Amino acid sequence: MMRLKSKIYYVSFLGILLSLACVLYYLEFLFLNPFTSLPGAKLGIANIITLISIYWWGWKEGLVISLLRVLIVNILLGGLLGLSFFLSLIGGVGSAIIMGLFAKKKNLSITFVSIIGALSHNISQLIVVSFFISHRSIFFYFPFLLIFAIITGTFNGVLGDWIIKRLSFILGGKI
Repeated sequence: MMRLKSKIYYVSFLGILLSLACVLYYLEFLFLNPFTSLPGAKLGIANIITLISIYWWGWKEGLVISLLRVLIVNILLGGLLGLSFFLSLIGGVGSAIIMGLFAKKKNLSITFVSIIGALSHNISQLIVVSFFISHRSIFFYFPFLLIFAIITGTFNGVLGDWIIKRLSFILGGKI
């Protein structure tokens, strides 16, 4: 019976995290983009949920949350198999893998791991865009993406760290 309860807790917790990731992505899509004049620049607050799931459960769960979020949101917003879908998919999956690898190192802060995730997200998206544009000048945009990755990665990392600490206190879990 105890094993069943832990499986129910696991699936329920991941379902809640996935729902939150989708809602945060949608809210950001509708309202929360202070960088609207700059292509590709956004807060990426749904990635906070990926970060939380990596630190709470592990990199596989973070990867699943990221992958399912991209699929669900693009189906709901009508962007499945469009350029934005592939950019989100490659960026989200790539950053989840990179954050998962760096999260294993105990001496790195959650904020640093979030910044690395934002950097990998932007770099992987830039590489995908370069295949569609087929011109090297797209890489001149990299310094701007680097600055945004540091800003948004810091914001998401600080907020993610705060949420993880509150969840640990409320749920009695250990990270």
